[in-house]
Amino acid sequence: MVEAGFLKANDRRRRMIRPGIILGGVILLVFLATGCRYTATPGDLLEKPAISEDKQAILAAIEKALPVYSKLTIPIREDIKEAIRLVDVDGDGTMEAIVSYYNEYSTPELMVFKYTADVWKSWVLIQEPLARQIAWLKIEDLDGDGQMELMIGWIGAFDSPNVLDIYSFQTKPIRNESGKLMLEPIESLPYTYAETGDINDDGAIEIAVISELGTKQEYDLPEYDLTLYNWKANMLHKWIEVPVSNDVNSYERLIFGRVSPRHNGIILEGTVGAHSSYTAMYAWENGKLRLIYPMESSIYSGGIIGTSTYSYDINGDGIIELHWTSEAPGYPDTAYAYSKWINEWMQWDGQKSFVKITEEFSDYGYGIQLRIPEQWIGRYTMRNTDDELYAVVEIDYWNKETDHKSKLATLYAVPQKQWENVESEWRQQSRSSKILLKDSGNVYAISFEKEAPIDWSAEERQAFSEMMEVEDQLVSSLTVIKN
Repeated sequence: MVEAGFLKANDRRRRMIRPGIILGGVILLVFLATGCRYTATPGDLLEKPAISEDKQAILAAIEKALPVYSKLTIPIREDIKEAIRLVDVDGDGTMEAIVSYYNEYSTPELMVFKYTADVWKSWVLIQEPLARQIAWLKIEDLDGDGQMELMIGWIGAFDSPNVLDIYSFQTKPIRNESGKLMLEPIESLPYTYAETGDINDDGAIEIAVISELGTKQEYDLPEYDLTLYNWKANMLHKWIEVPVSNDVNSYERLIFGRVSPRHNGIILEGTVGAHSSYTAMYAWENGKLRLIYPMESSIYSGGIIGTSTYSYDINGDGIIELHWTSEAPGYPDTAYAYSKWINEWMQWDGQKSFVKITEEFSDYGYGIQLRIPEQWIGRYTMRNTDDELYAVVEIDYWNKETDHKSKLATLYAVPQKQWENVESEWRQQSRSSKILLKDSGNVYAISFEKEAPIDWSAEERQAFSEMMEVEDQLVSSLTVIKN
C-alpha cells in the first residue's frame, strides 16, 4: 500500500500547495479508502489513477470546501490508515464522507460531507483549536442503536493538555463565527491513551481511557489511572476505575481481548527509562478487573522488561500472549546496543500460571522471526557476529552449568543478486548451508558448524550434535513478521 508519509506534503512547502495538488493527494487517499492495494513501481505512482464518477464527485466537493492551503492528514493511530472515510454515521443508509486535514494554520480538523440530492456537500466541521495533531480516531456504534459515535484523541499544542473528545451525530450542530456548522463534543476527557472493546460480552462497547492525573511538582513522575466508560442514551457514564502503575514514562498500548480460554481482559504496555518496558494484564472476573500480571511468582515480578514488548495472539488461537523477553545469556559484558534478545510468548492458563507457547528470536530490521526448536531450549545463546558479511545472528551452544560456549550456526540474509556468488564461495570453503526462506529480495540461509570442539566431554559433544539435527526443521521455523 502507498506509504502514509507519501500522502502528506512537506511542512516547508505548505504555502506553495495549489488546489490542484491537493486534489492529487485526495485521489491517492480515496484509493486507500476503497481498500485497493497498490504494488506498482514508484514510476507508476506518478500517473493519475482512474477513478469512478462517484469518487470524482467527492473529490470535487472536498477540493471546493477545504481551505486553500490545507493538506490531508492521517491520524497517528487508526484501524485503517486513510484521510477520507466513507461511513453511514447517522444510520439513514447513505454514506457520509469524513475527511481529516490540516487547515491553513496547520491545525488539525475534520470535515463531514453529506450526499444530498445527488450532490456532495460539506455538512459539519469538527475542530479543537488548541490541538496540533490527531493521535487517535475511532468511528463506532458504542451502544448498538445504529448511530455512529466519533472519538478523537487530540494532541495538545505547547502547554495544552491532550484530550479525548466524543461526538454524536445525533446532536444538533451550531454555527461558528464564520457561519460554518460545527459539531461540538458531548464529552471531553483527559487523555493519554484510549481503546474500545466489549469487556463483558454484553454486546455494548466500552471505552477504556488511560489518563494522566497530574503531579504536585514538575519533577515528579505523573500519576495514571485506567477508567472504563459506558455509552448510554447519548451520554458517557463512568463505570469502573482502576489504579495502574506510575513507574512508566508513558503508556503506549492498550489491548482489549481474550487473555485466557475463559477470560476477557485488558493488556497495558508502556515505556520505562531509556529502553525498558512495562506490561500489565487485567482479567474480567465477577464484574471487576483483576490484576493478573505482574505477579510475585514471575521472574519479571515488577512487569518491567529490558526492551520493548508487543503482546499479541502469536499462535492464532484467539488468546493474547504476553511478550516476555530477556538478553541472550552467557555474555554479561555485552553492551546494550549489541545485545540479542530472546522472546518468550506466555499464555495465562486462567488460574495461577503462565504457559510458554513459543520461544523465538526476532530481527525487526529484516522483519523475520525464528522459532526456537525444542532441542535448543535451555542450551543455546545468541550474539552479534564479528562483522561477517550478511550475517544476522550467531547461534551458540551454551552450557549454563559449565559456561562452555561454541558457535553452532550462523543465520544470514543475503541479497538475492549476490546469492550465487556467496553460495559458490561457501562451497569452496566446504561450508554447509541451507536456504530457509526467500523474501523481500533476500535469501535467508543458515550455516552449521561441522562438529563440537574435540576437547569437550562426550556428553557435551552429544548435546551439540543433537542441536545440529534441527536443520530441516528450521525451514518452517523462520517466518516473516506480520505485525
